[in-house]
Amino acid sequence: MTTNTARNTAATAAGTGPAARSGGTSVLLQDLTRAFGATRALDGLSIEIAPGELVALLGPSGCGKTTALRIVAGFETADTGSVLVDGKDISSVPASRRDMGMVFQSYSLFPNMPALDNVAFGLRMRKIGASQRRKRAAELLDMVGLAPQARQYPHQLSGGQQQRVALARALAIEPRVLLLDEPLSALDAKVRLQLREQIRTLQQRLGTTTLFVTHDQEEALSMADRVGVMRQGKLEQIAAPDELYQNPATAFVAEFVGVMNRIPGELQGSGNVTALGSTVPVRGQAPDGATAVDVLVRPEGLAMEVRANGNGIVTTRTFLGSVTRVGVLLDGDIAVQVDKPSTEAAALAPGSSVSLSLPAEPVHVAPRQTADS
Repeated sequence: MTTNTARNTAATAAGTGPAARSGGTSVLLQDLTRAFGATRALDGLSIEIAPGELVALLGPSGCGKTTALRIVAGFETADTGSVLVDGKDISSVPASRRDMGMVFQSYSLFPNMPALDNVAFGLRMRKIGASQRRKRAAELLDMVGLAPQARQYPHQLSGGQQQRVALARALAIEPRVLLLDEPLSALDAKVRLQLREQIRTLQQRLGTTTLFVTHDQEEALSMADRVGVMRQGKLEQIAAPDELYQNPATAFVAEFVGVMNRIPGELQGSGNVTALGSTVPVRGQAPDGATAVDVLVRPEGLAMEVRANGNGIVTTRTFLGSVTRVGVLLDGDIAVQVDKPSTEAAALAPGSSVSLSLPAEPVHVAPRQTADS
């Protein structure tokens, strides 16, 4: 397998798809639908994953991301649509014959087997000779930094170590596709950070095409070549992490990914919105039927200057290193956050009067959010 460290920055839901890669396996989810009674878990989902690419599916609970993963794995069957691997429709192929490795949130290790035998289990099922499978299992344990724990049983390992054994077991069979179902959500913050870096390094080193489901946007943005944001069974946008953050295609993506301020505004004619004394163009679709909206602006997107009788009062300062996040209470008791270089924020003591303004660029807007909405 080839190592692939390139980041894909070209594709969005309306774009041209992922860049071609050498080696590895391509995966295509084509117009998948799946309903559970009256609940429509997937509603025409289509995603193309390039060979060697890591794609993360991100979204709120119930958006359909785990259902999509289980359909790829063969644990669920789509009502309509198909899954193609290297151009071949595998929709009717049993899960056991799809040649995919899967890592679950719950580790799913065999408690009566030491780490080495857990990793070798899939190879044994494939009738690989004992010496060869032990060698391969030992290599994978070494790759995930657990060679000294080869003879330890799951109950003797920490949660992070168990998850690394599960990862090694999935990779031992050299799967065409690696599927990760929220594998880090049961771990503490420090272990999650270490393991996500290790997973990404291994995935790039081995060039394994990977589909990763998570509700943690930090995981998705830090690990994936592209992130697909899902909502109510549909794909809102799929793009490289920086593209997703800087140029969200919809108001939902803008608010779901990263920190977002909501500032009351009024829609004007010709697709403009007025807020904080500025009028700027609306990006994307404006809500129908109302002129009162919320303007969506990230903390780093707001301009702020100290000014007597300004439109806001500084309430808090949170030092984040080179950046300080400043809490501001706007007229009307609207709380917002503004990121400023720490060297500039030093003079912004709580109680300071400041003036905030919108960036001179198009902004997303959403229906006005009230206190009880």
